Amino acid sequence: MKITLITQYLEGHGGTERVISHLVNEDLENNYQVLIPESGNPEWLQWITRDSGYELKICHSKNRQIQRDFVTTNLLASNPDIVLSLEGKACELAYELKQKYSLTYKIVSWGHTSISESNIFARRELAFSEYHLAISTGIQKQLLALGVPAHKIFLIYNPIRTVNKKTIQTPAAQKPFHAVFIGRILLDDQKNVRMLLETMAHLDIPWKLDIFGKGQDLPAAKALAKQLQIAPHINWRGWVPNPWDFITEADCLLLCSKYEGFPMVIIEAASYGLPIISTDCPTGPADIINKDNGILTPMNDQQAFGTACRQLYYLRGRYDHSTVKKTALKFDISRYIKRIQHIYTLIAAE
Repeated sequence: MKITLITQYLEGHGGTERVISHLVNEDLENNYQVLIPESGNPEWLQWITRDSGYELKICHSKNRQIQRDFVTTNLLASNPDIVLSLEGKACELAYELKQKYSLTYKIVSWGHTSISESNIFARRELAFSEYHLAISTGIQKQLLALGVPAHKIFLIYNPIRTVNKKTIQTPAAQKPFHAVFIGRILLDDQKNVRMLLETMAHLDIPWKLDIFGKGQDLPAAKALAKQLQIAPHINWRGWVPNPWDFITEADCLLLCSKYEGFPMVIIEAASYGLPIISTDCPTGPADIINKDNGILTPMNDQQAFGTACRQLYYLRGRYDHSTVKKTALKFDISRYIKRIQHIYTLIAAE
């Protein structure tokens, strides 16, 4: 089966890029054409290591009409069985071409963030997709609320590799509480790093925090840390391809997001045996975090988030590493590929 995958703008080092790479590399039963009509940093493309059965095309222009022409030309040349799109405007264009040229491909949306809190898929654009892949139960509920029939939605989550993972150890009893944050540095937008820093500033336990990532608010975040007088407790590690290579021990991963799609970093933490503390934001964390691997706290509740940090510090050893790892198995790449291959077959047969 031929699949054309049309991306949105990608910064180049996030969870969405990792998921695309996993899909193309592992689904060897199908051929992929990956179209990138607007490119950020293309370093992530090196993660696609498949030898054959796929082609990758990039449009470097910022001109919208040139981007439309790029998608049109390649979509018509490929004439795929399924068009899988990460944003609404690509679904609409695929629909226009399908009608104009009497094409037979099926159009499938594959959004990677909350619909309610982003503009990746406008309500009217959802109508141009015949089917929808939901990467979390939160997005599934949003689609249903927008009038999408339940039988047109497939809940698939996102995949990771769970085999041959090291175990991140818990610090010794006498050591400070050691937390890790991995993600884009956005103070007041999606990642809500302001809440993270302000919560840490009020902790009444010894602590240290490793922050992996970069983003537009990095200078402002460092300035805020100094203002809060917590800068000596924070190690700004910057962006690295695989931060887990640099983490040998920690108490937990922290996530204060205002919204997500399906936060891959949480599953990755669990796959290394590392507990998680996260805000119960739309959408994603509630699909992953349970009593065996971490704590969910209410949105924007610094007191509850701080209480969870103290709980993990005073009750070190509460979470068994092997049990935490097992919670990630349902998202393993092998199960994911079987599921999506089955979905493709159902869609193509309609």
